[in-house]
Amino acid sequence: MPIEDLATYGVQMGKYGVAVLPSVFPLGALAALRSSATAYFQKAEGEGWHPFPERYRYNPLSRSVLLRALEDFGCSASQLSAPIAIAGLEALLAEALGGPVACHPEQAWVRKRYAPFHAPAGYHPNRWHQDGGLGVRFPPQAGPALPMTRLLTVWLPLDPCCGERPGLEFVRWRLDQLLHYSELDDDSLRQRFAPERFWVPELQLGDGLIFQDGTLHRTYVTPDMSQDRLSVEYRFFPA
Repeated sequence: MPIEDLATYGVQMGKYGVAVLPSVFPLGALAALRSSATAYFQKAEGEGWHPFPERYRYNPLSRSVLLRALEDFGCSASQLSAPIAIAGLEALLAEALGGPVACHPEQAWVRKRYAPFHAPAGYHPNRWHQDGGLGVRFPPQAGPALPMTRLLTVWLPLDPCCGERPGLEFVRWRLDQLLHYSELDDDSLRQRFAPERFWVPELQLGDGLIFQDGTLHRTYVTPDMSQDRLSVEYRFFPA
């Protein structure tokens, strides 16, 4: 369905750095991605599997793979882009980024996050970070803020994230500068930001998140979670 209330979502991103878009992403397209992603990770986790081609850029530590790898697991190129081919999305992103945008396939990812009781050895979910740090080379010590890579992230769950599965946690506040990696431990951030700024949205299939380059976020997981989560993310840059 089309994104109708562009102004509201734009205000949310401008103030908080993140907005939820409820029930706007096509369920059929998401189901196709989920089927292919499930097949991919079943092979990746199987015993005796051979290393995948380097072009997949599979990361066994974070269990992430380029979205276009799913073309070898049943998805066509048009199916990979179908979730973001909805009316109003490009206009919303262009407004937030201040000009025309383009999705870069080399920065579109499928990720799997595990319930703690059966997470594989060596697996590390994402800690606090900002996507605007992409490609930035940080000095060993904190100093003047470095220029941020301008982008927007569209994040779509392929499973409901309502308490049983890992989701995302945000610091719901607009940041226009990068924090040094030494400042991104949980204790430091909770001293810097008020408790009400920390936010874990509950999402159903068809819901999505859009967040700014400076928005702090991490994988949200608790010891009592019982199911794994698949998700896909698309990154948009100035065209």
